[in-house]
Amino acid sequence: MPPRRTVALSQELIVTACLELVESGGPGALTFRNIGRRLGVDATAVYRHFRDKDDLVRALADRLYEEALAGFAPGEDWLDTLRDAAMRVYRAFAGHPQAAVLAASRSTRREAEINAIEVLLDALRQGGFEPPEAARYERALGDHVLAWAAFEASFVMLPPEVREGDAGAPLVYAAQSRERYPRLAECAPHLPPVTVPQFETALEIFLVGLRTLAPERPSDTEPVTPGPVTPEPVTPEPVTPEPVGTEPVGQG
Repeated sequence: MPPRRTVALSQELIVTACLELVESGGPGALTFRNIGRRLGVDATAVYRHFRDKDDLVRALADRLYEEALAGFAPGEDWLDTLRDAAMRVYRAFAGHPQAAVLAASRSTRREAEINAIEVLLDALRQGGFEPPEAARYERALGDHVLAWAAFEASFVMLPPEVREGDAGAPLVYAAQSRERYPRLAECAPHLPPVTVPQFETALEIFLVGLRTLAPERPSDTEPVTPGPVTPEPVTPEPVTPEPVGTEPVGQG
């Protein structure tokens, strides 16, 4: 057996190997033994950096967040910031479908995910939401993005013949009875195939909802500069003088 080569292990190096393993061999390939074999080290060396597989999965998820936010800068408008950040995270996870199946449902509790949460919260606060609403909507948007990425990833992982069958679904819908399904008949020519992701459409619907819910901010209206106050003239009411006369004298 050839001697193992000396490798200066680091968490970054291990996570890179994990991503390569998962993308080439699927989620089941992520084992400490496979990682050690890929890096040319004993599997026990990996345990010095990650205590268990769950720790590895969370680090893998954080790598996708890091990839998503590389070069990110907030937009001029808070909705533009949300849109850009959401699209970046979606593309990073959907672009690594094998890893997304493992990682999309996890909270990493690491730096890159924390940065992503801060970006979304800051945009929502700029939109005028108070902290309780900003926290709730950040969670909803984050889950929305990751759920779509996981959905797309699970479709990509289906056997080719299954994907081909699903891709023909619109043709089946279009062949249904017009009398029984009149709305389906009129919309059938416009039904997108399942192979064409609809995340951007779903995201726009979500953002429209947020814009509707956003409270009006001072920056949304033209500033009003108070001018000098001129008191309105006061017209005195006419005074009717009481008649002056002689008091009646009693008769005695």
